[in-house]
Amino acid sequence: MSEKVIYAAILGAGTVGMGTYKLCEAMSDEIKHKTGARLVIKKVLVRNMAKKREGIPKELLTDDWAEIITDTQISIIVELMGGIHPAKDYVLDALKAGKQVVTANKDLIAECEKIEEFIEAINSNPLLD
Repeated sequence: MSEKVIYAAILGAGTVGMGTYKLCEAMSDEIKHKTGARLVIKKVLVRNMAKKREGIPKELLTDDWAEIITDTQISIIVELMGGIHPAKDYVLDALKAGKQVVTANKDLIAECEKIEEFIEAINSNPLLD
């Protein structure tokens, strides 16, 4: 039997993004035990590739959103960028592409006067047809 693997990408490698990455790595056995699947952070989106980021392997870093959104293995997007732009565009793109999205970005949610914009993005997901 092959091992079940869930691939995720983190958007942002600031304090929260870095902490989330480290927590996912530190709790990998517990996550696997509770979910029955191994969680793999496949990519971390950053604004500046030249900036040093201790604790995240360099090969995971990318500044190319297309590299994440077009990767069919990545099923979960964890938005930890903060602010509204480009976070809103990335979240909407991810929802339309059928990816699961996790965010605690209150500014982003508050910016959307109508939650319908997110609902439309979810409903446009081809996987729901």
